[in-house]
Order: sequence, then C-alpha cells, then structure tokens
Amino acid sequence: MERVSMKNFFRRFLPEKKHFTGVDIGIDQIKVAELEVVDGTPEVTALRMRPSPPGVWSDSFDEEGLVQVLKEVLNPDCREVITCIGSEKTVCRIVRFPRMSEKELWSAVKLEVQKYVPTPAGQLVIRYVRLDRAGEGDGGKRTGKPAEAGVGQRLQDVLLLAVPLATVYQYHGIFSRTGFTVAALDLQAFALWRIFGRNTPGNTAMVDIGAKTSHFVLLRDGQIRFLRLLPAGSENLAEITKELRRSLDYYSTHEKISVEKIILSGGISNPGDLIENLNGNLRIDTEVGVPDVDFTGDELYDPAYAVSVGLALREVAGSGRV
Repeated sequence: MERVSMKNFFRRFLPEKKHFTGVDIGIDQIKVAELEVVDGTPEVTALRMRPSPPGVWSDSFDEEGLVQVLKEVLNPDCREVITCIGSEKTVCRIVRFPRMSEKELWSAVKLEVQKYVPTPAGQLVIRYVRLDRAGEGDGGKRTGKPAEAGVGQRLQDVLLLAVPLATVYQYHGIFSRTGFTVAALDLQAFALWRIFGRNTPGNTAMVDIGAKTSHFVLLRDGQIRFLRLLPAGSENLAEITKELRRSLDYYSTHEKISVEKIILSGGISNPGDLIENLNGNLRIDTEVGVPDVDFTGDELYDPAYAVSVGLALREVAGSGRV
C-alpha cells in the first residue's frame, strides 16, 4: 500500500494557492509584484510602485504613513504578502564551519551570531542556510547525522541570518494594520537569486541598486558564495564602480576566483551609461537582468521590480524556495 505523508494527504482536499504578492519596501519606493500560476507557469499580472514615507525604517518613522501607503498600493483581493527585511536591520554573514550534524551546527550558529550582535540570542530570530547543497536550510530545527563530505571536503559555507525579534513583530504589525498577513519574511539576496541566479553557470555578480545602498551577491555555478551591502546607490552612482571593485578584489583575493559577468537590477535611470562605465572600468561583461517569467497584459518588466518579483516567486513550487 502506498504511504502518503500528512502534507500530501491534505493537499488533495485543500485548494492549491495560485496568487502571490511580493512587497519590497525601500527607503525611496515601495514596489509590489503580483503573480499568478496559470497551468503550472508563473505569470506576473501586476506591478505597482509608490513613494515610501519619509524616513521609513529609521529609528523613528511614521508607521501610520507607511500603513496608508500600503493600503493604496496593495490589492485587497490578495490578503497574503511576502516581503523582505531591509539589510540595515539584518545581520547576514557567510561563515565556514566544519561539517557537523544539524544539532551541532545550530549550536555553533548561535555562538557565532553573538560575535556580530550584542543583543541576547533570546531577543533574536536566528536562521541559517547551508550554501553547499541544494534545498532549504532547516534553521536548526532538526537533528540528524553529519552530512557526508565529498573527497577533500572538510568545511561547509553557511549563511547566518539574525534579526531582532522586535523588528519581526514590527513588520507583522504594520501589515496587520493594513488588513494583510505576512506569509513569509525573506531576504533581498534570496529574491535576486530566485530570478537571476538559480541556473547561472560560472562566476556571476548580481547588483541591485537602491537609493542609498546596493545589494551585491556573488554566485558560483548558481550558488551564493559572497554577499555585501554596498554603501552606494542611485543617488551616487559614481561610487558604485569603486565599491564593486573593492568587493570583487576582496573575493578574488580570498577565493582565488574572478567574476565573469555582472547582472544589474534596481533603480537604474540610465542603464546604458552605467553598463558602459562598468564595462570600461572593471573589464567585466555587464547587463541588466531580465527574469525568466512571463508578464501578462500591459505589464512590462522594470529592473526596479526585481526584488518584488523574486519575493512573489518564493512560494511557487519549483521556483527555488530558500
């Protein structure tokens, strides 16, 4: 007799979710992407953008102002959203550990996080993702045997994530006041990987340009190997080249690997000029990324929506939930 898991059992009776909303709240703009799964294929059905309230995510900003903008930009027919916590609020590090069991790794992760965050572990939401294997990190909630290492493999790269519990409550509370539920909190880096990086061969850098900061994510054969928040954005594009060179040189020195391609997204008003600048100064092929997702109706892809589209794809089967 065929054995059926409880999850698969209930899936036979519950309707499969087909509508997903990704919300990227930046300090300059709020970007929303709505996605629908049609015959198993994800299609972007709506893209909307509104200016963010002044000082959003600063220590003292007008939460009520953000609630009102979200009410304007979100679709009341889709009451669940997937959003991301800004990197300014998140501790995100890639650390190399010896291979060990999940239980041992979870203990090691909590100790390692305390090196970067003075906040007690009990006041943090801590997660980790193994970067050297497919699938989702289980966040230390399971125990098991140590992962078997391949020939010559004695270490593993692990992405550590830590967010103040108060920040998580704040995000959920703001969306709750708009009448929406946060189905998942994600990272910008994972959203970018989902739409540009999963099947990218070789050594590729993804750069998502914000108003004041930019996200730099380096991939090796489709796996995240390095990430950094660059202190330069669309308000000072002249600094992008310098910060990129610094990050590329650091990675090349430590990993002895050179980047072959740069994929751009985010707020790029003059992509041609930026591409020409990066090609000339870094000698690396550079292009504006285009996600492999269908856009229906009058919707046309804009690089500013890269993160919100990647967020909406998080819960779509086969789209690479991290």
